[in-house]
Amino acid sequence: MHTLKNKFKAMTLVELLAVVAILGVTSSIGAGVLKWYQPTLHLYTAAKTVRAGITTARMRAVAEQKTYGIRFVQDQNQYELVRIEGTANAQGTYPLPPSITFGNIGPFADGTVTFNKAGAPSETGSIVLQNANGDTKTVTINPSGYVHTD
Repeated sequence: MHTLKNKFKAMTLVELLAVVAILGVTSSIGAGVLKWYQPTLHLYTAAKTVRAGITTARMRAVAEQKTYGIRFVQDQNQYELVRIEGTANAQGTYPLPPSITFGNIGPFADGTVTFNKAGAPSETGSIVLQNANGDTKTVTINPSGYVHTD
């Protein structure tokens, strides 16, 4: 006589609860690490955004054959893309995230770095960004106009 064997295997309630518990512990640890690392992520993103803004001013100066620059407004925690034609005309305003501040800007005349028609900066210098934890990120403008972050 043939015996019938159970061909279907099922997950027990205990196994299911164990999997749910493991996922819960893993996600709570991951959320804690992400919250701890978040100010650093904001700082890194802000530095890349400032670098992109400076590079945009340089590229527009070369493309349009006009003098462009970035004006840093430290007390308002923002920077502006400006076209220089006698007076500076703001082309766009970009605020920093609330947790990021300018640590040091300079040495730029009037807090503005300008690029001539060839893409060369008026002055070289650096912009230091700082987060709430005191970590810093530096955006540097070289004499050739190359912009990099440290």
